[in-house]
Amino acid sequence: MTVAALGASRGAAVIAPTAQGANRFNLLRLAAAVAVLLSHGEFLYRLTMAVPFAGHSVGSLAVYCFFFISGYLVCQSWEREPHLGLFWAKRVARIFPGLIVATAFSVFVLGWAMTQLSTQQYWSDARTWINFFNNALGLAFMQVLPGVFENNPFARSVNGSLWTIRYELLMYVLLSLAGVAGWTRRRWVYPVAALLMAVSWQWARVAGWNDYVDAGPRWFKAFFHWFQWSDVSGFGVVFLLGCTFAAYRVRSGAWLLPVAGMGGVLALATPFAWSVQLGVWMLVAAGIFWAAHAGAGRSKGWPREDLSYGVYIYAFPIQQAVTEIGLQRGWSLAACLAVSLVSTLVMAAFSWFCIEKPGVRYGRRVVEQWSRRRSLRVQSAPV
Repeated sequence: MTVAALGASRGAAVIAPTAQGANRFNLLRLAAAVAVLLSHGEFLYRLTMAVPFAGHSVGSLAVYCFFFISGYLVCQSWEREPHLGLFWAKRVARIFPGLIVATAFSVFVLGWAMTQLSTQQYWSDARTWINFFNNALGLAFMQVLPGVFENNPFARSVNGSLWTIRYELLMYVLLSLAGVAGWTRRRWVYPVAALLMAVSWQWARVAGWNDYVDAGPRWFKAFFHWFQWSDVSGFGVVFLLGCTFAAYRVRSGAWLLPVAGMGGVLALATPFAWSVQLGVWMLVAAGIFWAAHAGAGRSKGWPREDLSYGVYIYAFPIQQAVTEIGLQRGWSLAACLAVSLVSTLVMAAFSWFCIEKPGVRYGRRVVEQWSRRRSLRVQSAPV
């Protein structure tokens, strides 16, 4: 990317980092989002899904892929413009417009259409409004809507995928705080932090962290109930590995394949939880980075549009609605999956082109204007 001015260059370059280059990050994220959709079959349709590695479903592996790619791209964003306000302006512009509209769709359209209560009862119930604000803020503590999906195989949950967004936001908080503190100027901070996260994952498992939380004060218990340490550390390792790849400017190559293969062997062939987890982290980090770049120059970064987030935030409520309708009409499982997938892709396209992409553009303009003003202040400051 060529730039003409300091402020404009920083603002334009970081709103969507190297996902737009000669790589397959958009394709891999879309594949991961579809994998999450398919993995919902275990909960929504009572299917027995294949478990690739002990304790790790296809869906959980796909979420790990999201966190690794996010760490890689977001770390680049911070390095190009290490400013707290600009960093969060970009994150908010990317995450919340699509999330707010998806939540409004779940509550005000889908929930209202599917509830077994009267319209007055539905809108006067506090759970309707708690659900909307809670999920629109990215917290996703509240997944119930009054009278909605109560007879489904996976009853009452409206959008069970959104719980990972609060962990994503937590990773952004940790990265930005480390940046403000100046720690991110030292590249070794990222791999050391990933190692500490991995050690803490094992420590929490062996030491019985969940029992310790349950015995703690109410505020302590409430916080760690919603931020399980096994998830914080599990997601944190792959996120920080992505940051490490970005900070050290790691180049993809065939050397990643034996690393990924070694991780796969560890995850498949070893009987210990810690070695399985270590293998999964290795496989995801090395495998995804290799797959994103191997021969990607010929594909020219296809697809250029990023539908993955829309698939992720619309899949669960659409699948729940299709499940309820399908149960009433005797649809086959294949028909439910097909209708769910097509409907989700349509809503994801709507979300990207009508909500997310304009939101990113608006965020880019805000960042450019902010950077330009900062540049002018620096130039006009007395020497």
